[in-house]
Amino acid sequence: MNLQLECIPCLIRHGYDISDQALSASDRERFLREVLAWASVLNYAQVPPLAAREMYDMLHRTTGIDDPFARIKERSNAKALQCYPVLKDAVAASGDPFDTALRIALAGNMIDYGRQSADGIDMERVVRSFLAAEFALDHRDRLRRILEGATNVLYILDNAGEIVFDRVFIEQIGQDRVTCAVRAVPIINDVTLKDAEQAGLTGICRVMSSGSGASGTPMAVCTDEFRDVFAKADLVIAKGQGNFESLHEEEREVFHLFVAKCPVISREVGVAEGSALAFFNTCA
Repeated sequence: MNLQLECIPCLIRHGYDISDQALSASDRERFLREVLAWASVLNYAQVPPLAAREMYDMLHRTTGIDDPFARIKERSNAKALQCYPVLKDAVAASGDPFDTALRIALAGNMIDYGRQSADGIDMERVVRSFLAAEFALDHRDRLRRILEGATNVLYILDNAGEIVFDRVFIEQIGQDRVTCAVRAVPIINDVTLKDAEQAGLTGICRVMSSGSGASGTPMAVCTDEFRDVFAKADLVIAKGQGNFESLHEEEREVFHLFVAKCPVISREVGVAEGSALAFFNTCA
């Protein structure tokens, strides 16, 4: 899915958020002027996550800063871990633990600094709403059937904080058969190895880098090792919009789990903005 006109104001707004989060007043003006100049000559023949990567590279060249959201990610993970026992209890008490765990993972997708600030989100309220949510695209039954015979599941993670909610679902799937993929370097609040360690994922399953420095998983920038794991997995689960943007046109089957948070994605998928989505790219 290539960059759309509607992506431009979103990218510029995110550039402003980066500057507000991490830069001094003088550096903010210099960086934002560069962002505006960059946006005027953007290559539209690329997926949105690669465009975002360009902006983070520009931030590093301008200021030397690699991870403007480091403290926010640590705080998101810590706050989510406080919810973890309650989330596990909800799964244990459920009449359908698999579906409840999947819905909890989906609720975690609301923790997204790339689209809007996650500060102040009442995650318990969000989880309750998703426990009863209708799915605009719903291939959960097919997912269950595939998991019955799957021994090798690749789970491509999305955001810090969200990964604690993913952990609940991964434990329900069976962590011994799951490999989790994280970003190679920091971008927005996407998951890196450090975040996976903080959330306890490295203690329950294999965690590997995809090699991607983008806010998604464009295969062209991934490592050979990751591409091999991706090709050989019995099942690939990809969380979040960035992974949808970069993976939904891959020839192999991928199960996408996320909330449609912007008009570009909603139009691409053919659903209303805010819709809950659980679907395979090959039969959407």
